Amino acid sequence: MVFFTSIIIVAILYYLQADGLVYVIVIAMTAELINIFMTQTLAKSIEKKLTTQHKRITDNYAKQLQAHKKNIQEFETVQENSVKIIHRANMKIKELEKKLAPTQTPTEEKKAPATIPPPAPTQEAEAPEKFIDLPDGSNRNLP
Repeated sequence: MVFFTSIIIVAILYYLQADGLVYVIVIAMTAELINIFMTQTLAKSIEKKLTTQHKRITDNYAKQLQAHKKNIQEFETVQENSVKIIHRANMKIKELEKKLAPTQTPTEEKKAPATIPPPAPTQEAEAPEKFIDLPDGSNRNLP
């Protein structure tokens, strides 16, 4: 577009010389207006395309968040039901223990386990050897 416009301007200036300057300015202004309108329509189309793309992405994230919230609520209800079941089971166990406790005889009570004394040390710990930084096979006398 710019190349075509510049060729037209050069041709008009060559043939009309001084009088062609007015025509050249008019052509340059119309070419600039066309360029501005094309740039504006291009920017609008790109903006619209990016808006739809970002909207699609945000909609997908919103759907994922809703799905996660739904899953969390389902897990919370399962957890609450499980806690209730465990609580009922614990209460039943306590009731059964209370029923069983009066029927036990004193001989059936639990006996404390016998304590085992710790074993006495049989040997004393040997003294560690001195640290020697000489390589193996050294002929130097050790003090």
